[in-house]
Amino acid sequence: MKIDLHIHTTAYSKCSTMSPDELMMAARAAGLDGVCITEHDRIWTVQEARALAEKHGLPVFRGMEITTTGGDILVFGMEEEPNHMWTPADLKNRVNKAGGVAIAAHPFRGFLLFGFGALNMNVQDAIGNPTFLHVHGLEVCNSLVTSDENDLASQVADELGLLKTGGSDAHSPQAVGTCVTMFEEKINDEQDLVRALLGRRFTVERRK
Repeated sequence: MKIDLHIHTTAYSKCSTMSPDELMMAARAAGLDGVCITEHDRIWTVQEARALAEKHGLPVFRGMEITTTGGDILVFGMEEEPNHMWTPADLKNRVNKAGGVAIAAHPFRGFLLFGFGALNMNVQDAIGNPTFLHVHGLEVCNSLVTSDENDLASQVADELGLLKTGGSDAHSPQAVGTCVTMFEEKINDEQDLVRALLGRRFTVERRK
C-alpha cells in the first residue's frame, strides 16, 4: 500500500497552497493508495478525515508535524495537540503513552547547504544530534531537501538502528507522492499504520 506520510493543506497549515480537494486529486493522479495529512501542530478530526476520504474514494490517515525545541517531528497515533513548544523528550513521552510513533522530519534540511561539508563532519558527527535519542525513526526521503541530505539521514538512521520513512512534505499538488512509504499490508487506520511502522513492514520509494 503506497502512502505519502507527510502532507500539508490549507485546512490547517498556513504555509500550504494546496486545498484538501486538490491534495486528493493529486494523490489519485500519482497512483497513491492513501495519504496521511500532517498539519503543523494540528490534527484533523476523525470526522474530517472520513468525510474527505469518502468524497474522493481514497483513504485519509491523520498525523501531525510538531514543532519542538529540537526540530520538527512527525507523529502518528497521537491525538494530543501541543499548547506550547515541547522538547523532543517531552514529545516522545507523550507519543509513547499514546502508543504512537515519532519520526524526525527532514532532519538535515539545509545542513549540507550551510556548511556541513566545510566543517569536515561525517556520519559519526551527525549521529550526535540529541533529538535522535527521542524518536523512533528519521524521514529519509523528503522532496523538499537535497539528495545528499536524504542520503545522510538514511546513513544516520542505519547507524542508530532507527526506522526510515518517506513522505513528500507536499505543500502543493505537484509534490504529492514524490516520496512515499510502501507498506506490505493494507492499512485501515492509524493503529494499523503505527503497527506497520514499528514492525518495519515497509520500504521507502522516491518518484523520479
